[in-house]
Formats: sequence, C-alpha cells, structure tokens
Amino acid sequence: MQHIGNLLSKRIKQSGFSQQVKTSLIINEFNKVIKEVFGAEISKKIKPLYIKNGVLTAACLSSVMAQEINFKKAEIIETINKKFKENVLQEIKFTL
Repeated sequence: MQHIGNLLSKRIKQSGFSQQVKTSLIINEFNKVIKEVFGAEISKKIKPLYIKNGVLTAACLSSVMAQEINFKKAEIIETINKKFKENVLQEIKFTL
C-alpha cells in the first residue's frame, strides 16, 4: 500500500499541475528580481506573459526599457536559475 503523500505527488505530476505551479513561481521570482534590479516604477511597466521551453516572454511598454533589461538579462536568468537550483530559464524575450 502506498502512502497518500506519494500518491498525491504522483497524481499532481501526471496532471501537469506541478508544471503550472512551477511556472507561476518562476514568474513571481522574475517580478521580484526586476523590482530589485530596476526599482518599483519600472517593474510596474513590465509584465511577464508566459514561459515556453525555457523562454520567458514579457510585455514591455517601451523598446528603451526592453533594451535596459536586455543588458542585465544574463544576470536575471542566472539569479532565477540559482533560486530554483536548475536551469528553468534559458532566455527572456520581450514584446512591445
């Protein structure tokens, strides 16, 4: 007989729910890093949209802002990957 915790964990993984939770956690961490690096005002003008195949796509209000974030992109990705102790992000792309 299996322990209920093991059964629940297995079911969550099978349903894909764990991936959705992980994606939400990554997006939350991205928001925190952006706020720490660029400040609260700029962080309000950037909205992460989705993550697909390790690429986070974010909407940005201006190309200048997107360029500023691009300069720090490697640092942002490294910080998030360290937090999750795995390579959850490989790239950040922006839409205007």
